[in-house]
Amino acid sequence: MVLALAVAVGCTATAEDDEHRMPGTAASTEVQLPEVPDEIEKLSDQQLIPVYWLQASNDGVYLYREYAQTLSSGDPVTDALTYLLNETPAKEGWLTFLKPTTEIGVSMSSDNVITLDLPQRVFTAKLDEGLAQRSIQQLVFTSTAAAANAGLFSSAGAPRVRILVDGVSNATVFEDFQLESEYQRDPSIVAPIWIIDPQNGTEATNGKVLLNGRAASFTDGLYYQLEKATESEDWAAQGEPMRIESNELAEDGSFSRELDLPTGNYRLTLWGQSLDSDAKIARVSSLFSVR
Repeated sequence: MVLALAVAVGCTATAEDDEHRMPGTAASTEVQLPEVPDEIEKLSDQQLIPVYWLQASNDGVYLYREYAQTLSSGDPVTDALTYLLNETPAKEGWLTFLKPTTEIGVSMSSDNVITLDLPQRVFTAKLDEGLAQRSIQQLVFTSTAAAANAGLFSSAGAPRVRILVDGVSNATVFEDFQLESEYQRDPSIVAPIWIIDPQNGTEATNGKVLLNGRAASFTDGLYYQLEKATESEDWAAQGEPMRIESNELAEDGSFSRELDLPTGNYRLTLWGQSLDSDAKIARVSSLFSVR
């Protein structure tokens, strides 16, 4: 059975004969993220692990980052991959086509090469080339993010990832996709709009909420809408949609605003728009609370 990916949003593949394909049309194929000179995470003292998930929609299939709370084994890369392969993402719609395992081998060289050794069963979904590439990048982004977040990289060179399957390099995975010898992060598959803060499910105090994200350059700009939960379990718009002006976007597409909000539960939605169109492109949302 072939499942269109747009229909499979929010589901993780479980059967070994499942088959998934990229959406037939993607509005955001015309939307390109700005060049990102330094995509790698920074050293952090937070006791959280960065994990990357896929999300599919009619706009395309992109990577989104979660900062996850997990038990520490002393190896942050193994911890991040264990979470990715065995846990449920924080947000509905995030997914992976990689199958569960706790048999995860990780080593790292002095020149910033991370080697992952995973069993063949991790790669048993049948994916087309687009999804296979994105699934491999999910491993690449998660492992390099965890290493960078923990300060494990030296200044010797750009981070790279080798993926072995049962100890074998250049293996064939996802039925007919052959792995390359090494991978680097591909920033083109990071989401066109990415809410970094407030992360889904987080709680802010004192009414101060940092809106922090990055986005592609849209011809009619970038917008956001705040909604507050009502007693009837509905959402009430908090004013009109707000525009983030082009001069607020840094060269790498990053932006930041501070919001002052009363106590309550909120939904923040961002989207881009093109000239001569009311369509909300690459719409993404985050649920958070203020206490």
